[in-house]
Amino acid sequence: MWCIIDIETTGVSKHRGKITEIAIYKHDGKQVIDEFVSLINPETSIPHDISRLTGITNQMVADAPRFYEVAKRILEITEDSVFVAHNVNFDYGFIEEEFDRLGYDFRLKKMCTVKQSRALIPGHRSYSLGKLTTELGINLEGRHRAAGDAKATVKLFELLYAIDPNFGLKLKPEIQLSKYLHPELDTEKVLSIPKKIGIYYLYNSNKDVIYVGKSTNLRTRLFNHLRQPKTQKAIKMHAEVADISYEITGSEIVALLKESQEIKNLKPKYNVALRRSSFPFGIIEEHDLFGYHLLRPVKLEAHHKPISSFSSIAEAKGYLEKVYREFGLCLGMIGLQKCNRGCVFFGTQQCEGAALCHEEADTYNLKVENALENLRFINRNLLIIEPGPNNTKKSVIVIENGSYLGIGEISEEENLSLTEILDTVKPMQDDRDSRGIIGHFLRNRKLKKMVEFDRKTNSAKSI
Repeated sequence: MWCIIDIETTGVSKHRGKITEIAIYKHDGKQVIDEFVSLINPETSIPHDISRLTGITNQMVADAPRFYEVAKRILEITEDSVFVAHNVNFDYGFIEEEFDRLGYDFRLKKMCTVKQSRALIPGHRSYSLGKLTTELGINLEGRHRAAGDAKATVKLFELLYAIDPNFGLKLKPEIQLSKYLHPELDTEKVLSIPKKIGIYYLYNSNKDVIYVGKSTNLRTRLFNHLRQPKTQKAIKMHAEVADISYEITGSEIVALLKESQEIKNLKPKYNVALRRSSFPFGIIEEHDLFGYHLLRPVKLEAHHKPISSFSSIAEAKGYLEKVYREFGLCLGMIGLQKCNRGCVFFGTQQCEGAALCHEEADTYNLKVENALENLRFINRNLLIIEPGPNNTKKSVIVIENGSYLGIGEISEEENLSLTEILDTVKPMQDDRDSRGIIGHFLRNRKLKKMVEFDRKTNSAKSI
């Protein structure tokens, strides 16, 4: 079975855009045997330029069903079918993303009528739907509306099918597994891996963990692992992989923290590079004879207590350049330049001359404190609230008195006290790598929610 599908959307990005209309025509190779066409309320405003293109307005979709209200019908009509569309990755990506928001792993084989047209009817100047159907004499009514475009794609599909009825059988398998894989590996298990954020484990036939990794898309990452290897090391590892397992985290920072700890605890044989610190550089704080706070990007040694850790010296310097611009720090005082009386930045709005003692130490030090406020763990009690493994759970990363304690998990619906939340925490290692991971997300403001807490008063407030 084939489902010829077209959608209209609020934009071109599946992550930011939403579906406004969908048309599905189910085909058995001879004729259309079922169909579903509906406007969709995108639960967001449709841009004016999109409305001009499609003719779909905010008023038209105001009373239309939301995606979750038609999701069951979409699954029913597309079951056991090949997903067919003109530029299939666009339509498939949006629908896949909508189902992902609902916590469902939407998965169908895909066929692109653009690609098939180029192969079976070469020589056309353009393979856009409008121009190609015009050249082929296919009527296209309702251009840039889901039903009109989908009906024209049905006619194109039928033309291609008439040229080569077996063209659908030439679909490439979703994954071409390595020929070196261990015979005990269950390929069906591999194919069932979801497109979720999490960590994964590769095992040998003795059930020893030989590799631990993390990914924002477990399915894609593991597929890449298990495709044809290109190095002798990869071939050797492939031959040992007899089983896999994974844990969905729902959060990238949680996946990174768990991966880091698991590698240190399990010491998998193929994670050799990652057993060493992933954050060997950092920013340290010193004081000069005049009481000024100095910041330095350095390669970390055992005695250092960095404010924050980085994967490269360039990343550390890049962050210092950022705070220099945002907070008016002195390039000499942050280790990026040697300052003297001829400093070209002194006297500009960018620098008040702290290195030359033209700016009071107290005034300059306050700038430094403000610049580093979100980086410091010292004496801070933080709950970092992140998505959990499913829509009913949330993950909680806990920092208390400047130390990373571990990760807890709470129900979305439960109204827990601070004490009850802290009781869910599973202890984790407070080391340079965990601090580096947390620091990276703090620096780049990539965290969903942060709460400052006080265990003594059992109180908490969002920050």
